[in-house]
Amino acid sequence: MKKILQLATGMLLLVALPATIFIAGQRQEIRKKAAPATTMAIVPPTVSKKVGEVFTIEITIDTGENQVVAAEIHITFDQTKLEAQTITNGSLFPNILASGSVEPGGASITVGAADAKQPVRGTGTIATLTVIAKEQTDSPTLIKLGSNSFVGGLGEGATNVLAGTTPASVTITKDRAQNTPTPPAKQDPAPQGTPTSTTSAQITQTPTPTPTPSVETLKIISPVSQDTATTDKPMIQGKASPGSTVTVTVYSTPQTMTVTADANGNWSLTPQAPLETGPHNIVASVTDQDGKTQTATTEFVVASSNAIGGSESIIPISGTTEITILLILLGVAMLFVGFVKPVHV
Repeated sequence: MKKILQLATGMLLLVALPATIFIAGQRQEIRKKAAPATTMAIVPPTVSKKVGEVFTIEITIDTGENQVVAAEIHITFDQTKLEAQTITNGSLFPNILASGSVEPGGASITVGAADAKQPVRGTGTIATLTVIAKEQTDSPTLIKLGSNSFVGGLGEGATNVLAGTTPASVTITKDRAQNTPTPPAKQDPAPQGTPTSTTSAQITQTPTPTPTPSVETLKIISPVSQDTATTDKPMIQGKASPGSTVTVTVYSTPQTMTVTADANGNWSLTPQAPLETGPHNIVASVTDQDGKTQTATTEFVVASSNAIGGSESIIPISGTTEITILLILLGVAMLFVGFVKPVHV
């Protein structure tokens, strides 16, 4: 009877342990690789103001099943009707990865979560935009989130998990300043040295155009998504426009650094402080001369401390689930053989 109980226990372990580990691994992968489900909206959805009034709107987020670590926000509107004053981050994302900037017809900001160990989930305010109503509208004008807005999720690599956006409509009516005279249009001064008389042989010289610097799309070349680093200070490398300043934030515990791209657009840096064992996200951003922001993201794993010269860790890192299951199966099989092995007297 004792051997039968031992045999039953061994068989139960043989079946239950791998099944449990497999199910847990599947659930973990589902959590890490959720489909894009994040939405952003501008609230309130309808606004009615007078010409000259200053008002604020909020950009809100609903992360759905995603675990959000960074958001790049681009807002567009009719510059003849509205003018952006400022854009700031909301309490949901305390880290500013790229400072807020405003321009005719748009505004942008890139923000990050406080810690990748605690990514943003749920709903809340990402940013607040202050706007002034410039001119009366015959029909409502829209404030929209641009198609280049980006939301980075934990475990999602470079995938944009933003699934949809909702605009706000603004109606501008007549106001107290309606009768303010319109300032005269600026006239270009006459060029100095204009001759008093012209001839058919007069020659107009065309100024030499100033060369426009090449614009490079921001990229993170290394580490690539799902890489495993064998050092706690891995080299981070990428491409950007030559001479541009790239802001790089490494999660879990955020570290924000800046680096200038060289004449060929290459940039590289290493984290200032050692990174913990486990998964990390990188968010890189750059703002060009026109005030437009580009963002790139990737994720990687820092190997367990025994792989980088530290104390041994028994916690498996991402990507070793199959090996862990195999070792457990081997151990259970050896235990099972020990139970059923006949004893020789």
